[in-house]
Amino acid sequence: MTSRCTLRSLLAEIPFAFAFALGLALAPDARAEQAAADDPYSGTWDVQGMTTDVKSGDTRRIEGHVVLTRKGDRWAAASELVTQYPTMGGPVHTEVIGTGDGRRSDAGLEGEAHTQLVIQTVPGVDTDFAFIPRQVGPRLVSKWKAHFEGDALVVELSNQPEAGEAYTPTKTVLRGKRVQMPQEIAK
Repeated sequence: MTSRCTLRSLLAEIPFAFAFALGLALAPDARAEQAAADDPYSGTWDVQGMTTDVKSGDTRRIEGHVVLTRKGDRWAAASELVTQYPTMGGPVHTEVIGTGDGRRSDAGLEGEAHTQLVIQTVPGVDTDFAFIPRQVGPRLVSKWKAHFEGDALVVELSNQPEAGEAYTPTKTVLRGKRVQMPQEIAK
């Protein structure tokens, strides 16, 4: 009789165990949706904007990708951007690559970034093309702020040369849209 009671009680609990297991299986999606609502900044952003020389007022376009990733109460930032860097011989294709760190502020996020310019040495040829020499340009340190205007992320940077580097201070404003990642497209 004891074995029957145990079997009956086990059979009675199977629906509850199944519901619990199903809840565990579905929980990551629910947690991911909640995390996205709590953290609208994390993701890859396709951005474009302008860099303005503070002293002369000269401007140049800049575009590319910014990736923001939440790590606890901070955000890691990484960027891969391109611009036409001014030189004595005229503007040249330049990659602007960097990393940064930020935290939540009243208006959004704010932090500091360190970037490096990779300047082409052969006019009209992309710096990524094989065997094309490149020149490593000045290293920059930037104070940045990010906020939303509608569904667009706006990043404002105040760029200064790192110690010992030659660079005229600039201001950059980037505006961008979130790029859907493969796991987001599959949903």
